[in-house]
Amino acid sequence: MDKIIVCHEEYYETSPELITEVPGVCTLMGAFSDFCKGYCLTGTGSLALRVAISRRDDSTISLYDATRNEKKQFSLGSLKFKKDDKWVSYIKGALSQLISDGYTVPCGLNITLKGALLYCDNLTLSSAISVGLLKALNELFSFNIDNNTIIRISYQALNLYSKIHPRVRDLITMLYAEEGKVIYFDLTSMNYTLLDYPFFDSDNGGAYGIIVDPQIPPQILRNDIEETRQDAHDCCINLAKCITDGTPLRELSIRELKSRVITGITEHERRTCEHVIVETAKVQKGVSFLEKGFAPGFGRALSDIYISLRDTFNIICPEVDWLMKRASEVRDVYGGSLISYGALGSLYLVLTKEAFEEYSQKFAEYEVIFGFKPETRIFYPHGPAKVVKID
Repeated sequence: MDKIIVCHEEYYETSPELITEVPGVCTLMGAFSDFCKGYCLTGTGSLALRVAISRRDDSTISLYDATRNEKKQFSLGSLKFKKDDKWVSYIKGALSQLISDGYTVPCGLNITLKGALLYCDNLTLSSAISVGLLKALNELFSFNIDNNTIIRISYQALNLYSKIHPRVRDLITMLYAEEGKVIYFDLTSMNYTLLDYPFFDSDNGGAYGIIVDPQIPPQILRNDIEETRQDAHDCCINLAKCITDGTPLRELSIRELKSRVITGITEHERRTCEHVIVETAKVQKGVSFLEKGFAPGFGRALSDIYISLRDTFNIICPEVDWLMKRASEVRDVYGGSLISYGALGSLYLVLTKEAFEEYSQKFAEYEVIFGFKPETRIFYPHGPAKVVKID
């Protein structure tokens, strides 16, 4: 927290009045389940975005991205969308929607952004910036806005202003997460359940979850995954139009999808939709094992999702595939998958302490082959976005 305070003071020559911290969302299972309105499992991780803010005497909104050393500014009276705004549009959009909802922002602002989420994909970054800014303004100007209103304003601002379609589940996770718990979503009703996360007790011989970051440049997978997600979205929409008996996609039998001739869909669309439906079914199975604390079953469900993702879409790069293959060779690595938390290419593995020690010995070979040094950290669910007042 001290670093963003120093950055804010050095750039603006004034101290921030408060800081918000927004955690990144890890989608452990069900990254494609949105497209069949199925099920997914999320939690907040250690990556975060921090937003420091102080008031100005004029109407200027001054922005400083201290992580990427980018500086922008605009007038509070001129919130018009510009094509080259990029991340600035998320701030303009939140302010614009807030004002249109009847809230008054009485002065200009100095805003500093800092944190690893600034390197994440646009879906993650846009939601984090919007949530962080709205929580800061709510505290600074005593708007008395509750979390549900922040979700609504964020969604409307990003959807209507920035033309980004945020995942409501991400916004809910950022604002309603609890430490030590993961969130199980039904994406049809948007109901969710907070579940105890059992995989962290490595010291007592239990299994725990780790995130393995292969340290590859984000662009290696980013375009492929974004294109694949859009394609999966389009394929599922088309299949839904062709199912005449009203069966929800998530309840469609895979056997029926394989054997039935469905007029109007291509073989590519069939295979793509098969992965989406299989994935959401694996989430249900994985959650049943998670609730029992049965690591082998949970890990196996994760690996099944990974294999289907790899074989269906062929978007796994050599570095990620190498790390997964080496993991599968180690006893008591129960399984894992490519996970979504905004920084593309990361793996989530469930394993024992002894298995991790054996697995990590393979990293030297990885570094020789690919030129990158993997980083690992234990995954333990963090809490929600919060406001930190400066004394």
